[in-house]
Amino acid sequence: MAKRDTASQAPIEDDVDVGSAPSIDSDGVPSACLSFVLRSDWGHFRRIDRTVTKQTYRIPPRTTVAGLLAAIAGVRRDGYYDIFAPESSAVAITPVSPIRTVTQPTLGLGTHPGETMDSRGGSGKKTIKVKYPDSTDNRQIHSYELLVEPAYRVDVAVEDDRFYSVLKHRLETGTSFYPPSMGLSEFLAWTEPIDGEEERFEFHPEPVETGESVRVDSAVPDGIDEIVPQAGVTYDVERLPGYMEAHDGGRRTTGFIDYAFASESLQIRPQAVSPVEVNGHVVAFE
Repeated sequence: MAKRDTASQAPIEDDVDVGSAPSIDSDGVPSACLSFVLRSDWGHFRRIDRTVTKQTYRIPPRTTVAGLLAAIAGVRRDGYYDIFAPESSAVAITPVSPIRTVTQPTLGLGTHPGETMDSRGGSGKKTIKVKYPDSTDNRQIHSYELLVEPAYRVDVAVEDDRFYSVLKHRLETGTSFYPPSMGLSEFLAWTEPIDGEEERFEFHPEPVETGESVRVDSAVPDGIDEIVPQAGVTYDVERLPGYMEAHDGGRRTTGFIDYAFASESLQIRPQAVSPVEVNGHVVAFE
């Protein structure tokens, strides 16, 4: 598990060398990328189209990956949206093992501000007024769909020199400024090199000779129509939040990505997708 870095402040100390970040071409392919495996015992990426039942996405949304990497590097909550803009970043996500889920019922206090909240203190104008859930009220039961031992390979590149250098340093030293989590803060995550025997995190993508079709190991972004059906191979499709921006003191999603993924490699006809090889692994960046 990544060690908490308490010696430096966010962003990282100035004595860390800041090199040149990779460039990303018009097809969304970077000249270099950082590759690692992200693991946890449990995971939950709440689907935005569900309310009562807390269902999860099977793979982490691109926005979640961006926030997790920003936490590792030590960037404030709203300080990384432009870094992961579509024209200046590239991310590929690959499920490392078969995806399993379980449903876990939980009891919790209601948080509706007009119904189940109590308050103490002043007026809230000139003096502090604190609101909190009423612990004497009835609990509410919610069912959470949880990922069991989720593990994903992440290949990422950004054109921001400092962020890229800081993230590379964190991965190489096994540290993080804020603890990364697999969706929920209770599900702490850790990073590993893609090759357990070699502590290497930076790689250079190589073009793949496509021909009529090519096998892709990663999830395929916005390329559902390009998938070639294969006997015995099933795949899932999920529409995930892809990009976001700051808005009215918060943030909002500005784009979605349709990902196709499977336990095996997918055969595709590369037209809208530009697959590349990263250390023997064929991925599609978005």
